[in-house]
Formats: sequence, C-alpha cells, structure tokens
Amino acid sequence: MHYKTIIFSLIASLLIFVPYKGEASQLPECQTAECVEYFKAYRILTKRGHSSAMAMLGEFYYAGYGTDKDLDMALKWYRRAGKFVLDAKYKAGVLYLQDTHLKDVDEGIEFLEYASKLGHAQSSYLLGKMYLGGGIVEEDMGKADQYLARAYEEKNYAARDFGQQLYLHEKTKDLPLTQLYALIAKDVVTLSPKQGGAAEQTAAVVFPEGEMETLDVTMDTFENMFGSHIAQLNHMIPDTSKGTGSNIPGQTCAKMWGCSSEGDSLRIGDVMLSDWGLETLQFRIEGSVFNIR
Repeated sequence: MHYKTIIFSLIASLLIFVPYKGEASQLPECQTAECVEYFKAYRILTKRGHSSAMAMLGEFYYAGYGTDKDLDMALKWYRRAGKFVLDAKYKAGVLYLQDTHLKDVDEGIEFLEYASKLGHAQSSYLLGKMYLGGGIVEEDMGKADQYLARAYEEKNYAARDFGQQLYLHEKTKDLPLTQLYALIAKDVVTLSPKQGGAAEQTAAVVFPEGEMETLDVTMDTFENMFGSHIAQLNHMIPDTSKGTGSNIPGQTCAKMWGCSSEGDSLRIGDVMLSDWGLETLQFRIEGSVFNIR
C-alpha cells in the first residue's frame, strides 16, 4: 500500500461539516422562545464588546440556535471574535475551506496560520494534515513537518496520536518528517523481542507529570451553561474595550467559555463547544428588559 493511501485513510473526512447528532457537545438547531431569548441576550453582549459573546453568536448562526442557520452571519461573527479569540479565528478559517459559496482557500489558510503562530494547536494540526495529504493545498512535506511538530509539542492529543501512527507504520515511517519524528522518538516504547524476533515499537501515552486526580464530570444543559456565561459577562468589563488592558489578540480555550476542545477530532465535522467549567447560575432572560426588535 502506497504511503499516500495510508495518509488518506488516516485523514478521511478531513474537511467535511457533517452534523454529529450523537455528540452531546453539539449545539442543536432550536427555534423555541427560550432559544430565541438566549440568542437576543448574546446579541446584546456583542454590542457591549464581549468577544466570547461574538464567538457564541457565530455558533448560534452556524447551528441555527435561536435564529435561522446562516453561514454568512456565522463567518461574520467568527471573524469579529477572531481578533480576540483564537478558536473563533480557527472556525472562520475552516468555514473558508468548506465547499460552499464562502470557499476561499487562501483566506482559510491565512486564518489558520495566524492562529497557529499564536499557539492554537488545532490550527497547526489541521495545517499539517492538509500539507501532508495535498488536495486542498499543494503537498509540502516541509510545512507538514513544521505544523505537525508544532501541534505535537503543544500536546494536541489528536496530533500526537496521528503522528505516532505515521511514525510506527511500515509505509510512512520513512517520510521526511524530521522534526515530528524526532519528537515522537522520545515517546515511543520499545518492546522486547518475542521468541527471537526483532524488537517492536509501540506508541506511548504521555500522562501529565505530578499527582493526578480522577474527577467525574457531568455535562450540564446548554441553557444552564448559557445562563452562567451571560451572568458572568454581565458583571465583566468587555474585553474589547480600549484601556482595559485585556484587548490583546490571542485568547485561547483555557481563558474562554465557548470554544472547541484542542484534541477534537470532530471539530472539522462540526462546530463544537467545550470547556464549560463554570458554576451553574440560575438565569432568566426578561424580554421586557432587553426589548430587542
């Protein structure tokens, strides 16, 4: 089997936006009065200048939550939020790469490269896979090595698993991925020879150093999480306001409420939401207070 076939099998469905209905983290399409109220509340917060609200509005337009599905509006808000939220920059880049009327490969690559330079590991991972497989962009093993190594160093688990598969596979182990393979060589485990045969190597799971604690996490409802987030933003100075000292491009998932997980293999298949580690607060949106038309 040619190495190209191996690569393509590993990156199947690389750039397809397909809803994964079974995913608990997927924002559903919703047109109920409650969903509309949340949409309106986030729209108010965008007018105040909260970048995470801008990113969330992009999610709402993409999913059709509280409003009609509208890729143009989703892109608009991802672009606005992308000045401050790396994950939104990434999502805008992915939208540009889809086979829709928005398609603009050069623009998509530019957005992903911007996010990658500022430490967005998922952008680095996607760029590396694109340059490795070719198709959307011209194959470039040098760039593939650069971006995959960057994502690997940033401990993107999907990138680490993908890289180790390439490193250990008979047909891809000799690819000119010097930087990536040098990093992986430190992590693989060499097994003792079996019955006089040759030694074998296997991928290693790299656990965090230090003490580890096991936690049981229960997924909250979208409505409770939206309420918590809105309540939080209502007591915060907008991060895009001049003079607050916080309007610096490059916020990451660790500092944001609505974003996709770093190792999310389904990110390209759908817009995902995670990192909701906030205390749930009861929240009720009073339409008479917001009075949005």
